[in-house]
Amino acid sequence: MLSWAIGATLCLVTLPILTLEAEPALKTPAARGVADEPCPPAAIAVEPGASIQAAVDLAGDGASFCLKNGVHRMQVIRPKAGQSFSGEGQSVLNGSRLLTTFSREGRYWLASHEQRGRRHGQCAKEAPTCGFPEGFFIDDKPLGRVLSKDSVEAGRFYLDYANQRLYFADDPAGRKVEATVAAVAFQSAAPNVLIRNITIEKYASLAQEGAIQSRGGTGWTIEHCEVRLNSAGGIGVGAGSRVLDCDIHHNGQIGITGVGPDILIENNRIWANNVRGFATGWEAGGVKLALSNGVTFRGNHVHDNIGAGLWCDINCRNVVYEGNLIERNRNAGIFHEISFHAVIRNNILRHNDIVHRNWFWGDDILIAGSQDVEVYGNTLTVSAGGCGIILVDQNRSDKSGGKYKTRNNTVHHNEMTFEGAACAGGVSDAEAGDENYNIITDGNNLFDRNIYRVPRMSGSPRFVWGHAIFDWDGLRRKGEESNGQLVIY
Repeated sequence: MLSWAIGATLCLVTLPILTLEAEPALKTPAARGVADEPCPPAAIAVEPGASIQAAVDLAGDGASFCLKNGVHRMQVIRPKAGQSFSGEGQSVLNGSRLLTTFSREGRYWLASHEQRGRRHGQCAKEAPTCGFPEGFFIDDKPLGRVLSKDSVEAGRFYLDYANQRLYFADDPAGRKVEATVAAVAFQSAAPNVLIRNITIEKYASLAQEGAIQSRGGTGWTIEHCEVRLNSAGGIGVGAGSRVLDCDIHHNGQIGITGVGPDILIENNRIWANNVRGFATGWEAGGVKLALSNGVTFRGNHVHDNIGAGLWCDINCRNVVYEGNLIERNRNAGIFHEISFHAVIRNNILRHNDIVHRNWFWGDDILIAGSQDVEVYGNTLTVSAGGCGIILVDQNRSDKSGGKYKTRNNTVHHNEMTFEGAACAGGVSDAEAGDENYNIITDGNNLFDRNIYRVPRMSGSPRFVWGHAIFDWDGLRRKGEESNGQLVIY
């Protein structure tokens, strides 16, 4: 038997406030983001500086709008049913205002700025201001917020609500200086809205909400957009949402958040989100959905997010994760948590969750407290010290007073290449006598026909099953991997 100490939740990943990262060398073939192309011929033109909402209200249901090239500042749009909004490739919705008048107070620069948003969210220890929605930018670089004027230094700012003053240390002369004003670019309960070929940036979005907030409506489609540098979520999805061919990056908390049935997230590039340092075990990273039924994640490149890559949590059902490339995310690449039926197939995962190395965290694919999940056809490259595919049961209770159970899960025909010792299997931390104590071993879970490639000098493997760790032969004696292969390279 093996004993260990483990908490009831994932360990938090903490980080300092980040600056923009360079794009990785790896490119994907599919086009993502905005393109230089004209709006639909009959669309109503809206020039920068004009009120988009006035045009929306005048035109009524079903109208099509062309947001002309240029920066449309501080626009908050409440679409009507069936309306569509297209850009021309350089059409930017910017939620901030330009600051042009500055004064000095000792070592500080000052600007007048009136904004007070609702603070929300759990922050990493090193980033206690993550939940404030206000943002401040110099030459498109987000500055980190501090809690006192005395803490202001280069790259940091302080907002004095009482006196409506913004303090910072960087010389603004000859530079573009912006502070967020609007909380959302698009939000309404209208159905069947289309947003296409627009850049949406620098909105003071609230934690767990997006600069595009479609959760109140149904059947929204967001395609060929670039969504960046917003304070919390980039896109908030709801029932029937479609997010297609978008470039979603450097948002403060998460790329995509939301709840609801019938959601498709396809062919997007979702990267470098959670620059503000939200606690990754709360909600941060690439994508997190909850309470959703009928979700498909297909063909996305999800990388370098500070948090999980693709995550469905709390009673998600009928979820498909397929054909995604998921790499270098700080938490699990794919995370299916306290949820139900899912298929995880034909994905490529590389070097995810490199910061979790205690117990059996540090996984490329993690199925926690979930049942009826089939995992097959995936190709994994696992960093030294990490785990490939892990089932974990933490004896978690649901709202009815029952227990989530890790059962009826099948993991087969996957190929895992380990850069260190092998680590995979199913593990429980339920106490002896608990109804979930034997759920891994007796709950109809199966690993078979998987290939494990392990370096010759990798050290002792950790094939876990239930409450014990085995070598390869020991795992097979437990009835797992009867047709699997261990390949030494």
